[in-house]
Amino acid sequence: MKNTNAVKTATVLAALTAAAVLGIMVLVALQGRNVFAAAEAPAPPGATHPADDGHGHAGEAHIDEVTLTPEAVAQNGIRVAPAGKQTLGDELIVPGRVSYNLEQMAHVGTPVQGRVSEVRVKLGDAVTRGDVLLVIDSPALGEAQSEFLQKRTQVEVAASAVEVAQTAAERARRLLEGKGIALGEYQRREGEYKSAAGALKSAKSAMTAAENTMHLYGVSDGEIKQLTASGEVNPRYTVRAPMDGQVVKREVTLGEVVGPDRDALLMLADMKVLWVLADVPENQVRRVVLKAPVTVTLEAFAGQSFPGTVAYLAPELNKETRTVQARIEIGNVAAPVSPGMFAQVGMVFDRAAGDTPKEALAVPEAAVQIFEGGPTVFVSVPDEPNTFAARPVKVGLSNGKMIPVLSGLNEGEGVVVEGAFLVKAEIAKGEMEGKTCSGH
Repeated sequence: MKNTNAVKTATVLAALTAAAVLGIMVLVALQGRNVFAAAEAPAPPGATHPADDGHGHAGEAHIDEVTLTPEAVAQNGIRVAPAGKQTLGDELIVPGRVSYNLEQMAHVGTPVQGRVSEVRVKLGDAVTRGDVLLVIDSPALGEAQSEFLQKRTQVEVAASAVEVAQTAAERARRLLEGKGIALGEYQRREGEYKSAAGALKSAKSAMTAAENTMHLYGVSDGEIKQLTASGEVNPRYTVRAPMDGQVVKREVTLGEVVGPDRDALLMLADMKVLWVLADVPENQVRRVVLKAPVTVTLEAFAGQSFPGTVAYLAPELNKETRTVQARIEIGNVAAPVSPGMFAQVGMVFDRAAGDTPKEALAVPEAAVQIFEGGPTVFVSVPDEPNTFAARPVKVGLSNGKMIPVLSGLNEGEGVVVEGAFLVKAEIAKGEMEGKTCSGH
């Protein structure tokens, strides 16, 4: 009887448990249906969408904005200025650097092997063509001079032998005509004459070769004549200036062994006319005119300017920088301008007759950044301090300082004119991390 009651009790408990589980499942289903319906129901008028953070971009995150702290703005030099109209004119300003005039330079070496016995110039000295720069003691030059003197002596001996043989041959011919000499004797003397003439020719060729060797050593015709007259060997070789200029490099010291394997012992440059190599953007090359006057401003002299002329425009584009090199010539500069100095080259282009400059909305060139594949400026978000938004714009040709904004920006809007690159980096960082502007 007890067992029967236990079975009945267990059956009732199982039925109650099943009913409770079924009730919970129905309740969950009903709640899910209510949540789904609430999600699909339209929001009441004036309500803010959960994804709307109050910036007016309902339904999307602020991936194109960034908010910085006042400290970050100050430390990174971020500056905002209102966009305004300016008269840009037809001026192009491009960066450049001062260079030697490569067409007025000389690498001075030595064609002889030897030891430097005298150094007559110092770095920075001005020299004129023909001035003595170095003196080199060269055994090789002494040997070449001695060889030349020997060959010349052999020529003189051979010339005397030819003269004697010629006289004997002519006398034999007269005797043969009078039948006073045998034919064989005449032929012998004629053969001696021809042999002596051949020896003279060979001696002259050897002397010419020895003379050419001295020419290769830099010995002039005047010095060869002097050697011939004196007969004295002088193994000292003199290195002279091949042009007027200034010693801009000296890579030789007293007592040093030098030779023709050295590219240059000294470098001379004419500092009267210098080059400024300017990098012109490819979209501005068509505006550059040869022989056009330009203004070169050097940073080393507190912005002092010098007149110049466009002398050459390279035919090839630099594929890495997308620029074409223009060669500017500046001459008779009183200031100590040195190659390697940075410069700004200003080019002014002619306008059509009667054409006047027009005002255009413009921003500094540094304010325009390439962002998401196109030119972009960064504007201040109204009523939100230190908040900046990316604004795609369409721009025109830059004059090297200012760039016109054709569309996408209104006059008076605050634009980041300094530190735009940092703002761009912060926005790009936020996009990568998936943050909204409130997360910065």
